[in-house]
Amino acid sequence: MTLSTQSLVLPVRQYYVQTDSQLPGQALRMCFSSTCAMAVKYLRPQALRGPNADDTYLRTVQRYGDTTSPEAQIAACADYGVTGSFRTDGTQDQLLEDLDQGFPAATGFLHHGPSSAPRGGGHWILAVGYRPGFGVFNDPYGELDNPNGGYVQVGSGGRAVAYSWRHWLPRWQVEGPASGWWMRFRPAPSVAPPVQPSDARLA
Repeated sequence: MTLSTQSLVLPVRQYYVQTDSQLPGQALRMCFSSTCAMAVKYLRPQALRGPNADDTYLRTVQRYGDTTSPEAQIAACADYGVTGSFRTDGTQDQLLEDLDQGFPAATGFLHHGPSSAPRGGGHWILAVGYRPGFGVFNDPYGELDNPNGGYVQVGSGGRAVAYSWRHWLPRWQVEGPASGWWMRFRPAPSVAPPVQPSDARLA
């Protein structure tokens, strides 16, 4: 069910920039933690406080492992009352379905090189919505040069930034049409659900 004529952006108002981290050696490598922290803050608004609360979240992650570890991220999310699940079978339809249900999703993709031949060690961003031809993301590093690779803005421009599916999906589904790395998020059973999509849908 690929939606191409509708738009939706979830009210994920908290945007964390990884480059302002105060933790030594982490600013350039904590995209996964900053991304998950935005999801946690959305699902549990009282869980994280302050403009650099992704540092607080990262300290929790470090109790379980490195910022790049999905297992450590899942354990940290659980500490904040959020259930995370890591998968390597991501499709555009799955992202859209989660967004339609009111849940943002973390996505890991290759950000170097042109979209026709992406490369690199990977980067994580939070899918927060879509509009015709584009996914809408909170990118903790800044604004990606989606067709060519690299970043046109570092440390800014990444809040609710629109990346065309045409150039972004090949960066995400590098090994085939159902191979995207992603994390799904749900509130723990005792936690109230987020704002429903009907409250966030755009005209």
